[in-house]
Amino acid sequence: MVKTRMQLKGEAKAKASVIDVCKTLFTKEGGVRAFYRGIGSALMRQVVYTTMRLGIFYTVLDTAKQKRNKALNPFEKGVASITAGAISAFMANPFDLALIRFQADGTLPAAERRNYRNVFHALYRIISQEGVVNLWKGATPTIVRAMALNLGMLTPYEECKQRFKKYWGDTKTTYFAASCVAGFLAAFMCLPFDNVKTKVQKMKRLPDGTYPYKGFFDGFRKSIVNEGVTKLWIGFPVFYVRIGGHAMLTLLFSDTFKYYFGHYFR
Repeated sequence: MVKTRMQLKGEAKAKASVIDVCKTLFTKEGGVRAFYRGIGSALMRQVVYTTMRLGIFYTVLDTAKQKRNKALNPFEKGVASITAGAISAFMANPFDLALIRFQADGTLPAAERRNYRNVFHALYRIISQEGVVNLWKGATPTIVRAMALNLGMLTPYEECKQRFKKYWGDTKTTYFAASCVAGFLAAFMCLPFDNVKTKVQKMKRLPDGTYPYKGFFDGFRKSIVNEGVTKLWIGFPVFYVRIGGHAMLTLLFSDTFKYYFGHYFR
């Protein structure tokens, strides 16, 4: 929530510090509950997106290793991670769209707010008012963001594990260090795309009937021209805490799960 609000304030060239955003949410939009607006959409997105991208990536890795009796090289891991990210992001885009709209609703004038009640009400309203196809509004930046995040997260993690084991062996230190590298790279590589994705998905028609951005690439260009290149990374500390921490925990829990329960699924 805080990350999204900071990106939207950056678009409007308004003051966008973490403290100011948190203060506004807490004092003017409902207290602690405001920070969890759209939680249903966020959970549904994770159920579809995260499980699919991890499942596809590690299925490709395990299958290739069994058939070739050796691990994929870094380039092949990169292709596998990008493919997994693209497919899973496309499938989860309706929930991602609903989440962005939930989080951006409080920034709109009262008369323009969508006031979705929950994730299923949001999907119903989008379909009935805008058409089924619009569930995939902003799909291009969502997919590109997922490709960048997966490339920065999954490939470095597997590559770092393989290399760190030469120094620390198959230890907790190896896994933790690899997850730290993956968490930072995932956040750094995908934030610019996440920034543009947020703006494209929350936009509404202007008085003349047009949209502020014609699409992902136009949004990227206008963001750079109007705000500057460095503003593509606006809110990076907050984003890193969210994405970096999420990536680290996801990877470590995934490996722990496979270690204890993987033999049941072979």
